Amino acid sequence: MGEYLDRWLTDSVKDTVRQRTYERYESIVRVHLKPALGRVRLDSLSPNHVRRLYRQKLDSGLAPRTVNYIHVTLHKALKDAVSDAIIPRNAASVRAPRPEKPEIHPLSPEQARKLIATARETEDRFEALYVLALHCGLREGELLGLKWDDIDPSGPAATLQVKRTLSQARTGHIFEKPKNGKGRSLKCSQKVTQALGRHRSLQNQERRAAGPLWQDRPRLPDPHGHHQERHQPPRSPLQAPLEKSRATTHQVP
Repeated sequence: MGEYLDRWLTDSVKDTVRQRTYERYESIVRVHLKPALGRVRLDSLSPNHVRRLYRQKLDSGLAPRTVNYIHVTLHKALKDAVSDAIIPRNAASVRAPRPEKPEIHPLSPEQARKLIATARETEDRFEALYVLALHCGLREGELLGLKWDDIDPSGPAATLQVKRTLSQARTGHIFEKPKNGKGRSLKCSQKVTQALGRHRSLQNQERRAAGPLWQDRPRLPDPHGHHQERHQPPRSPLQAPLEKSRATTHQVP
């Protein structure tokens, strides 16, 4: 199993999925699958081996969601082995632990209005990010991966193209294709269009102030408008204002 899993990662997975997905598979193989099943012959692996592995992981305190990731990885690896006629059946075709769905606590309309109003009043440089998040429903990585070339300001409302997402890989931050592998086009509301216009004006002011020091390349701007490389960025720019808006308004039942 150990030798097959190594070959599977190299020959079947690498360069066929997003970098972050590959790293997740590699980590699960290295940390969970090879230590437990690495010495088992591939053609001798049985459903009992797999069930025992899942039970041991759950009893050791791993969350059901993590054990489910282990199941997905093992099942995919063995499915490819069946497709390649290496083994006759998939030993991981067993019932997997059901992960608990995390409870989602979205902002109420009152909290959303408070968030935007506070950002506007305090001249928060991330105001456009908050407006985009609330009006367009983009994932955080998609928001942070936007570039001005993705926005067409012509017409009464801007059009936005989602082409990439910012992901955290082992080597640092990288741009990848969106989660579904495809981009999409969104019509922006008037409030989004206006917020983007204000942000563009602010950025142009910063560009003029920075002069020759300004660098037009992907960066992570800090709250003061300076641009700097970061291997481990601070908290998400969405985190603090979301917490503040929840703390200063009442939840809607």
